[in-house]
Amino acid sequence: MDDRWNAFMPYPDANVGHAATGPLSGLRLAVKDLFDVAGYPTAAGNAMLLATSGIKTSTASLVQTLLDAGARFVGKTNTDELAYSLIGGNIHFGMPINPSDPELIPGGSSSGSAVAVAAGLADIGLGTDTSGSIRLPAAINGLVGWRPTYGSLDNGGLRPLAPSLDVPGFMTRSLEPMAALMSAVGISAADDRPSSVLIVEDIFDTIEEDAADGMIARLRSAAIPVREVGSISSFNLDELALAFVTILQKEAWESNRSIFERSPQAIAPDITARLLSGSRLGIGEVREARRIREHFSREIDRLFRNDVVVVLPTLATSPPKRDAGPQSFAAFRSACIKFLCLSGLSGCPQLTFPLANCDGNSSSSLLGARSADRMLMAVGKRLHIG
Repeated sequence: MDDRWNAFMPYPDANVGHAATGPLSGLRLAVKDLFDVAGYPTAAGNAMLLATSGIKTSTASLVQTLLDAGARFVGKTNTDELAYSLIGGNIHFGMPINPSDPELIPGGSSSGSAVAVAAGLADIGLGTDTSGSIRLPAAINGLVGWRPTYGSLDNGGLRPLAPSLDVPGFMTRSLEPMAALMSAVGISAADDRPSSVLIVEDIFDTIEEDAADGMIARLRSAAIPVREVGSISSFNLDELALAFVTILQKEAWESNRSIFERSPQAIAPDITARLLSGSRLGIGEVREARRIREHFSREIDRLFRNDVVVVLPTLATSPPKRDAGPQSFAAFRSACIKFLCLSGLSGCPQLTFPLANCDGNSSSSLLGARSADRMLMAVGKRLHIG
């Protein structure tokens, strides 16, 4: 394989079998290097973990499900270190190259899987999404990205970052293979259609007017009933983002404390700084963040009782260039978390896809009730072109 995009980890090939026939037959599968695959190590983007991993003798449950459905494994992909970033960089293994614009970041942490699909090296990019690690790189690379309902997919054999937020999910070039993936992993087909699509004013007020107008025009042209609501919660976006980041940092510290204490120099400085922030969080701060999450989840449940779907931009701002400085990366991450945290806090599914013919071929997202993954797909098919 000619991997000039640095999408894949440089592992020697091992024989990974797959079913001869099945719903995913003929589709090539790229697997983020957080999932165990028999015959390969699992490095999670960290050189020390690679050195101590050993060759795995069993395959993660979800990966095996895909292989049994006929998908053909083509390699393990690069990831941000410990899956703890949204940028796509890695001081140990390098930053994958964004095929659509090599000057821009590829987005992370499922950067390699996104780039593999965008570059035509794979048809299915298996990744994980904690704070946006599927949705953000999908948006930057012009892909469809699916963060499933929390807990709906088996995460056995997957290295955690923040267990109460981690979700395995997928990236594809179009909606058709994503629909096949939903069937293959057991998400039942449904003909449900939403009663309406909601536009949340305090979200749309934060983005450029042309981008907002383009998304609204697309909804209306698809003859989907549209309603506007002032806000999605009694908490503002800053409060929700802070609660999310607090929970994320606390759990990320707990998941990685042993590696940090054993060898702190083996972790990149920016990742180290976020881990240390999590280590310093007080019991009261974490308790308050979890209280906000519980309250927000109840509000979201009430909002979605009437079979509605929320439409929102995937990204809050344009992605920075790959050679931008740490401050630019931090500002981009902070801005995007305000939108990306909604699915993480609520456990609700989100489907991300490019909207052709809108300014910049912008990426839009649909957020729905827990277990309404297929409803999101139905709306996406009515909106999506290409």
